[in-house]
Amino acid sequence: MWLDESMKPYAFIISILIVLESFASAIYAKRSQAAPPNVSTEFQSEVSQLAAAGLKLKEAVEASLDGTAHHLAAIFQREKSKAPNEAFELRIIESDGRAAKTIFKRADFFFSFAFAGGPNKLNATDINGDSLREIIVQSSSGGNCWSCNPTEIYQVRNHKAELLAAAPIQKLADLNGDGIQELLVTDARWESYDDLSHAASPGAVMVYAWRNGKYVYASRDFADFYRGEIGKLRASIEEAKSQIAADEYSDEVYVGLAIALALSYTHMGELERGLREMESSLNSNAKSVAQSKHRAAIIDDFRKGESGKKLREMKYGDPLPL
Repeated sequence: MWLDESMKPYAFIISILIVLESFASAIYAKRSQAAPPNVSTEFQSEVSQLAAAGLKLKEAVEASLDGTAHHLAAIFQREKSKAPNEAFELRIIESDGRAAKTIFKRADFFFSFAFAGGPNKLNATDINGDSLREIIVQSSSGGNCWSCNPTEIYQVRNHKAELLAAAPIQKLADLNGDGIQELLVTDARWESYDDLSHAASPGAVMVYAWRNGKYVYASRDFADFYRGEIGKLRASIEEAKSQIAADEYSDEVYVGLAIALALSYTHMGELERGLREMESSLNSNAKSVAQSKHRAAIIDDFRKGESGKKLREMKYGDPLPL
């Protein structure tokens, strides 16, 4: 490739990037050709039949999910899918020691047991203290949004799989030390709020706890967690001040963080305090009339508009929507 004088200093960097790209492609190809995971003898006949039908085993987790039968939770890739939403399939196969059969299946764009928000060792363990082992799977509809890539949690009871949770779960964590994992769920209602860039969208975490056989909204019970979140947001807001200039959109990150602060206070149970702190931030550090006008409209929306209604619509104890 011919390079003019201005490009010559970058020739070495370009060559390194080309090498790295080739290396990454080779690694991806090698992983794609990796041998399927081993499964116990009792499941091999069922897996072989599925393979003959064009379903290649990609990931597998074995455990007695209900304490009686033996189960194989498996992710298959369809070699010749007719539609993107049929490319992967999640199955739970049950064996009584004599025969194995599929008791649950669901197709989607993508599945993986490698849950991005927590250690994989949580899979096929009892995360909620109900004496049943849960299967955690990351799914995707193929879209680029927070809610397009939910984490799903299943359990098996009476030979049937039940969906316990499906949400943009950031993390599973035992927040109060009782041995039970809480779900830290992204509040995706303000994604790209008011045409803010995706990176600047105001995000907050909702806590769902296992109560009476279901996950319910219980954020206000975990004030210590939210104090930590609020401390991080305040530090980020201070840092974002340096990005603000007279340019109309240079304060996007600052605005998004100010809104996120209000959301976090609201989930903690202190809505009014959150609104006051958001207003204080938005009424400060504006560098242009356009910025001030934009922020005033946001304050009005959270005080009197649709966003204000959204802040108040979630009720303590509401079940996690499925």
